[in-house]
Amino acid sequence: MAAFTWMLVEGLLLWSKVVAVNLSEDRHMKYYYLIGWGLPVLIVTITLASASGKYSADGYCWLSVQNGIIWGFAGPVIFIIMCAILLPVHDPISENHVKVAAVKAVLVLLPILGLTWLCGVLVPFSIVMAYIFILLNSLQSSFNLLLIIKQAVRCFHLISN
Repeated sequence: MAAFTWMLVEGLLLWSKVVAVNLSEDRHMKYYYLIGWGLPVLIVTITLASASGKYSADGYCWLSVQNGIIWGFAGPVIFIIMCAILLPVHDPISENHVKVAAVKAVLVLLPILGLTWLCGVLVPFSIVMAYIFILLNSLQSSFNLLLIIKQAVRCFHLISN
């Protein structure tokens, strides 16, 4: 859960860099830490307290689908992914070129911001979704490596010219 709340923080940071450029990040870091670490503790605590004896599923290590406990994880995850995707793009007063830059940034960051987990939420319901989830997550690391290599090559060309 902490990985997703930190993904939300990354979305907030992206929004502050693209849309609200003059927003000071240093002043807001304590709130980012509170979101990143405090929100998962709160969500897991509420889920455990409300379903103390029926938290895990029988036969596998995951939240139970039969009694709806899975939504203690899936609900916040879906909300966080949607916020991380939509937040950088939404700004009613910004100009079109700023919105285009935000859309490009979000499209590039979608694999990093957890698009694969939209399939991951559906894993308990279908074996096909499990294989799609595994494939997308394995490709995510390769995509990240390609982005790093592309950036390194660009820096190398800038330095050598």
